[in-house]
Amino acid sequence: MASLPVPNDLLAEIFLRLPTPADLLRASAACVSFRRVAAARSFVRRFRQLHAPPLLGFHDGNQTFYPAVPPHPSAPAARAAALVADFSFLPARARAWVVQDSRDGRILLDNAGTDEAVFTEVVVCDPLHWLYLLLPPIPHALASSVEDPLPVEPLQPHFWCETFLVPQAQGDNDEAEGTTFRVIWMAQCKTKLFTFVFSSSDGRWRDIPSPRWKDLFPRCPPSEVTLFGFRQYSYGCFYWRRGCYGETDMLVFDTRRMEFSVAENPPEAKYSFGEAIAMVEAGENRLGMFMFSAGALSYSIRQNDRGSLSRWKQEKETMSLGPGHFLIGSTGRYLLIYKFRSSLHASGFYALDVKTFQLEKMCDAMVLSNA
Repeated sequence: MASLPVPNDLLAEIFLRLPTPADLLRASAACVSFRRVAAARSFVRRFRQLHAPPLLGFHDGNQTFYPAVPPHPSAPAARAAALVADFSFLPARARAWVVQDSRDGRILLDNAGTDEAVFTEVVVCDPLHWLYLLLPPIPHALASSVEDPLPVEPLQPHFWCETFLVPQAQGDNDEAEGTTFRVIWMAQCKTKLFTFVFSSSDGRWRDIPSPRWKDLFPRCPPSEVTLFGFRQYSYGCFYWRRGCYGETDMLVFDTRRMEFSVAENPPEAKYSFGEAIAMVEAGENRLGMFMFSAGALSYSIRQNDRGSLSRWKQEKETMSLGPGHFLIGSTGRYLLIYKFRSSLHASGFYALDVKTFQLEKMCDAMVLSNA
């Protein structure tokens, strides 16, 4: 007796419960009907919302990719990506393209004509499929409004300007399906921030209203020696901290509302420099912050307090890492760590799962890189 066919909507619900994208790939290869369900745009959107893409490895500004190696579970996919992903398809320039950011399978690179350049040529690419988009220059009407950009170091011609990708929005169908993206250009200037956003959906740059420094930080506005840096991302917001001792507040940019605000640091973070801090998504829309000091990690979570997220609670010390470790950032629920030793096979990148606190080695490397 022949078995009854499984309805497509039931198949979709079963596939959504598969633990990894690799399991979905194997299931979709079983037959044409399975593949049709797994390839449907509505299903892909739901699956991506439930299953974060795997962490495949790390890259540096020199376009070098460090793939995850066995026994890490991402090793097979990382090895396949390393075989096909490179930047040889990008348009040639007199200066090399420099990696500035990576999110959602895309890499953002820029190319400055001179060291004194405020605006740079920007390209966003998909190195797996050899696709790229050369972003148009910021229109003159916007660019000419930027006044007195602050230098990265006093008396130096290199100005504090950064360009970065906006993570895909959960509520935007085009972004959720990976067909569009946004880029932000931002400069810290003497009296205020100047911020522009580019959308690939219409190919245009737009101005983001930015408050003046005296309105955000009336007691201590940024200067040449107190710039905001160490950009972090969590739950739709970017965060910047100042690299000065005793700093109490962070600069926040909400990518959903497209507006700036100020948030308080945990008490423990006020006396930690920016490179010793990394933010993660702690679950239930709560911001988590790791701090590294004297070879040990401590962890604080911003708690829900009557509808607001203003109260920090320090968790117990999570683990002792020892000297030679550096926090290099985070991606979603993973804290990214670099361990430096005198030999290649003792140095490498690690990922700490915030939910399980399991530390896994990703790969060997002798340089500090970006995730």
